[in-house]
Amino acid sequence: MQYYSSPLNRVYSASQMLALFGINVETTDITILNYQGFYPVTTSPNPYDTYLYITTPTYNIVGTQAIQEWVATPLPLSEAKSGGSWQLLVQGNQNIESASASFGFSTDLLTAVSSQDSLLRPARYQQALDEMTAISDQLNDQLDLIDAATTVDEINNIVNPPTGILFTGRGISGLLDLNPSYYTEFNSVSMTEAETELYIPGTSTTLSYGQFVPGQFDSPGNCFNPGDYLVQIREVATGMVITEFECPLATVVNVDVAF
Repeated sequence: MQYYSSPLNRVYSASQMLALFGINVETTDITILNYQGFYPVTTSPNPYDTYLYITTPTYNIVGTQAIQEWVATPLPLSEAKSGGSWQLLVQGNQNIESASASFGFSTDLLTAVSSQDSLLRPARYQQALDEMTAISDQLNDQLDLIDAATTVDEINNIVNPPTGILFTGRGISGLLDLNPSYYTEFNSVSMTEAETELYIPGTSTTLSYGQFVPGQFDSPGNCFNPGDYLVQIREVATGMVITEFECPLATVVNVDVAF
């Protein structure tokens, strides 16, 4: 446990409290601690990517506690580009390793096989090679977006895309019509819900946030082809795909789709 001093704007451990101030926090009542300007800290995880931002904890007094919060300052753009690119390269390498292992091959083996003439290459390797190509193509697209970024927040959107829950489905007004859908959870320090859109690749349909109902996505009619219910959540500014999913059938009430 840590203790925040509001007069000094510093945080101390229990041992420091005893050594510096003669206060045994195990035997001192919370009201006495507060009277002396000390508050037990309720910590919170740092939501910012420290390869992209300089972060500083702050403390907000709520009742008898000091609630830890975080303030971020973007790193210089060139540094953030280097940090973001490095993270993507590490993740890309991990994805390649995982993909090759899932097929029972090593990356060294697949690298050797990929150099063979495609007409002579044994067919058993092709699916694994296609998966590795898809991963490397996505990585290249992401690195291109980082190269073109003009702000650190743009880089963060690429390296740390939003997560959350979309309450969605199809079928209330027709099997090919998207139900009114909205986020019940959206987590990002650099992108807002309004900066996202839904895209249906099968019909090249884009559904804007709040286009028909504030805070929701909705389609004015059918937006799917029969049997093809793929939906992408994209960033409006770049078209970057945040996630994609098969829209669930929900003829009475929507379903939570986590991303």
